[in-house]
Amino acid sequence: MAGFILCQLFLTLTEFNYEMKASFYKILFDEETPFRCTYIDQADFDMPWHFHPELELTLILESEGVRYIGDHTSRYKAGDLVLIGSNLPHRWVNDSSKPSLEHKDLDRSIRITLQFPPDLMLTMFKKAQELQPLLQLFELAERGITFSPKTSAKIKPLFLDINDKNGLRKWISVFNLLFELTEAKDFKLLASPGYLPQLTSKDHGLLNKIFSYIETNFKDKITLQEIADIACLTRPSFCRLFKQKTGKTFFDFLNEYRINYAKRLLLETKRESINTIALHAGFPTIQHFNKKFKALNNGLTPRQFLKVNTQVNK
Repeated sequence: MAGFILCQLFLTLTEFNYEMKASFYKILFDEETPFRCTYIDQADFDMPWHFHPELELTLILESEGVRYIGDHTSRYKAGDLVLIGSNLPHRWVNDSSKPSLEHKDLDRSIRITLQFPPDLMLTMFKKAQELQPLLQLFELAERGITFSPKTSAKIKPLFLDINDKNGLRKWISVFNLLFELTEAKDFKLLASPGYLPQLTSKDHGLLNKIFSYIETNFKDKITLQEIADIACLTRPSFCRLFKQKTGKTFFDFLNEYRINYAKRLLLETKRESINTIALHAGFPTIQHFNKKFKALNNGLTPRQFLKVNTQVNK
């Protein structure tokens, strides 16, 4: 059976407690089924911050943590359903492969993904008026789409059914799933409207160096001069480079990294005070911590965030 190879370029940006690596992946698509459906069951989701030309639909079956889609960051849990457009950077980071007493059920991270090349879809659908809703869905996916729990529950059996099918029946299952998504009204776009990462293979070495330094030192004060020196750039040049490559200013990214760390501590470390968590996350004053926390969490204070998430998880 003939096949063809479509390549995925994985560029590591933020490793978040993982080893810093950039990987080049090749995915084999058979000519009769030019899409790939994968069931992943691991202790951790070990894929780095990466992008690839193929569109990707991901359903989380078991796991909780933080997901990064373009310049959007938010928590996820079982039932999270996201469609990611071509070359949109993304990553899921589960809370822990070694569950605490409060999270005994988080000993596995299970998801199912469907990947398919956009060029093939465009070629097939370009002149088919009846299939325009799919093209519109793929255009929206350029910013990443998260669907409601209701849609996720409806899609789950269709998703799991794909791997049990062969030949034309597999095609039918995939299109059935995708058309269900075109009819979903309860969805939200993730990345900012103007988000457009400009990454090349020459960028990853410098960016990995920057992010590695952030990962190691985020709990301490990091000055702009300090991080610019790490990049061997002037401060203005560093600021322009970082914003161009990540879509965020350096301090926006640093504060978001710290707040996500604090959110994890809030949910996992029930005995620590909010003041202590703020210090652990790199915020010298509780006032600064509260201000940044509210700005990144729809106006919720740390205490309100903890209350809401405790009620949701009961």
